[in-house]
Parts: sequence; C-alpha cells; structure tokens
Amino acid sequence: MNKFMSAIQNRDGGALARMMPAEPQARVVNVNAEKLVDLLFTNLMQVFPAAKQTALSTPAEVAAAKRQWILAFAENGITSVEQLQAGMRMARQQESDFWPSCGKFIGWCKTGAALNAGLPSVDEVEAEFKRYSANRGHVRPEDFNWSAPVMYWIVIDVRHQMLQYNHTESEIRKSIQQHLNRWAKRLAKGERVPTPAPQIAYKQNIPAPSELMDKDGKFQRKGEDLLARIRAKKQGQPT
Repeated sequence: MNKFMSAIQNRDGGALARMMPAEPQARVVNVNAEKLVDLLFTNLMQVFPAAKQTALSTPAEVAAAKRQWILAFAENGITSVEQLQAGMRMARQQESDFWPSCGKFIGWCKTGAALNAGLPSVDEVEAEFKRYSANRGHVRPEDFNWSAPVMYWIVIDVRHQMLQYNHTESEIRKSIQQHLNRWAKRLAKGERVPTPAPQIAYKQNIPAPSELMDKDGKFQRKGEDLLARIRAKKQGQPT
C-alpha cells in the first residue's frame, strides 16, 4: 500500500505500470492497492447502478477500468483518501444513474476538496470575475467590494493571466479551477486567506508640467476665454 501511494504521490507512471498485469483478466495491482480501488468502485456502483448493465458489465471491463482510473489519479494529483471522499460526496449529488468518466470523477474530487475548504465554486468565481471586469471604477483592485477575500486573490491573478495570454472563456474557467485547487491545498495545510492588499506598490498620479506651471488655473481660464471669442467671431456674434 505504501509503495502504491508513494507512486501516486510522485506521479510515477512507470512504477504503477510495474504493479499492474499485462492481461485485462489478471489482477489489477498489488493486494492493498486493489482493496482501495475495489472500495471506490463498490461505492460508485451503488451510486450509479446502471453501470452494471452498461460500461462495467463484465469482470474484464471492471479490471480494465480500475487500471485506467489508477493511472489517471496519478497523472492528475489525486493522492489521498480525503480527495476520493470529496469526489464521492459530489457523486452522491448527481441525478444520473450512469457511470461517470474518470475525468469527471477527478473533477468532482477537486471541486469537492475546494468546497470542503470553504472555497467558492468555479461558477461563483466566474460571476465575481465578470462583476469586477464590468465595474472597474476603482483606483485600486483592493477597493472593490469583494464577496470574500479569496475572490480578490483568484480574480486578480486570473484576470492578469487572461490579459497576458489572451485567454478564452473556457481557458478562464480552467484557470479559475487551477487557482481553487491551489488554495484548497494551502488551506488544508492550515494557511489563512490574507486580507486583500496591493500586489504592486500603489503610485499616485504625478501632475503634468502644465499643471505645475498653472496651479491656480489662471492660464487655462484665459485660454478657454480666447477660444470662446474665436468661436463667437466665426459665428458672427459680437465679442
């Protein structure tokens, strides 16, 4: 079990492959690792009963699916029982009886972990992102009325990446999910979300040379008066 979890944590596909048999009908992985995926699949089949009549109707199909899921977990950083439990909580909320794809379940693991950490959903962050983008009448981002401190850190970073890399809407959502995953890990380690603060030193507007030379606005008023006289003369009005 320790070797299996170590291989997953290190995302060592080669080590995982050596734990697996070549033939689909053979054992999936070593005994301890097989118990882990067996438990997950047993729970999933109870939540999605239609799988027994469709995608996983034979032992060979079940064994092949387990091998693919284990490799996918290693490749996507699903390394703990807590993440699988978060995925199962999301699975129990689904209305469909059909077996989810491995990618969808991994998404549930990540989303569930974020929700467990008290983080907003991707949809909530996206809505805040659009609200901030549409109402940027603030000198500094930290002056915006953020719904939660973590929104500030995620939205500002995601917006910066959008402008830098010209992200599409789907890429923005992907970036939001990545930021939520990072924050979920940080909060799981006991970190706290800091209060919104300037990421770059705030610089006040420096007055232009003309503003320094005409502090009381005397020359500006004379210019405006002269312009008004010229316009009146063109229109044939007495000045």
